Amino acid sequence: GATPFRLATHCGDVGHTLIVGPTGAGKSVLLALMALQFRRYENAQVTIFDKGGSARAAVMGMGGAWFDLGAAREGANHALAFQPLAEIDHAGERSFAQGWVLSLLADEGVAATPEIKDAAWSALSNLAAAPRRERTLTGLATLLQRSELRQALQPYTLEGPYGRLLDADDDRLSLGAVQCFEMEELMHEAGAVRPVLTYLFHRLDAQFDGRPSLLILDEAWLFLDNPAFAARIREWLKTLRKQNVSVVFATQGLSDIARSSIAPAIIESCPSRIFLPNDRAIEPQAKTVYEAFGLNDRQIEIIARAAPKRDYYFQSRNGNRLFELGLGEIARAFAAASTKQDHALMDEIIAAHGEKAFAGAWLCAKGLDWAGDLIAADRPRSNHPNMED
Repeated sequence: GATPFRLATHCGDVGHTLIVGPTGAGKSVLLALMALQFRRYENAQVTIFDKGGSARAAVMGMGGAWFDLGAAREGANHALAFQPLAEIDHAGERSFAQGWVLSLLADEGVAATPEIKDAAWSALSNLAAAPRRERTLTGLATLLQRSELRQALQPYTLEGPYGRLLDADDDRLSLGAVQCFEMEELMHEAGAVRPVLTYLFHRLDAQFDGRPSLLILDEAWLFLDNPAFAARIREWLKTLRKQNVSVVFATQGLSDIARSSIAPAIIESCPSRIFLPNDRAIEPQAKTVYEAFGLNDRQIEIIARAAPKRDYYFQSRNGNRLFELGLGEIARAFAAASTKQDHALMDEIIAAHGEKAFAGAWLCAKGLDWAGDLIAADRPRSNHPNMED
């Protein structure tokens, strides 16, 4: 029980992993630690879709970018605004843009008939000849000849509620080796979730170029509930392995996955699963769902009796193991910082020291001055802070 356990989520060349556990059981800490550890690989990339800012300290500590997808109305420093039509002078991007615009129209009740498709393509082709800064949804709306199309597009222009996110004249999204997209505020705006995430997924597809990549989808039920996202995830599970990408699904309940149309694809494509403690796992309804994922009575009992925020149960074809993270004080400072007080302190540190000096200043603020001083001394010869504990 006290022997070292080296957690490797890959089974062969497949690194897709399913993480399931109730709120407060330690899921966010595990995800942050997995992201931090993944950077040990040369040229590794980490992309996180987060909820509640639980990965913010870890991402900032790695020198990554943290974006709040729903904070544009508040003028937040990390808010994003997109220009999805910026590259439509390229044929491939114009083809994506047509499908994306048609999905916006469909959300407003306009069916994609051949006439509608032709009208959208014609307007996009005309807009492609305009200067880059004019390739916006407002610009597209002015080129559409049919009034019902202009009216349907209006919510996504600057005149509508979602224009601040989708109608920019300069795309502020710059993808790097590490980035995190905070979704909590965005989820409060149902009409913006699909177009924003569809565009982000499109950009990420180009980012997955063979480098070791980790894609973490926290609160995965958001994606599983939407047929369009479910279809994209089914495709990703089949194709991203070939591009050296590991997808990690994290959700609060197995029922979220069991109800999804892509449940068979997730079960088949995720050879590694990590179950968090759940004292209700032995109840008949919950037990049935656990059994559907191949767990026997003894394994379900282990999950029910495990200690929240300490134990994790790993299941794969290579074996099964109950393990603890064994975090040191430095790892806890980055992986377990998610309270409102933590976020307020992060804001203060960034305002005072800037994002590049965040790691060292954060450790000092947490009372780990010796570690902060080491990172400050190491900065001139390294682009990334040394995160080893």
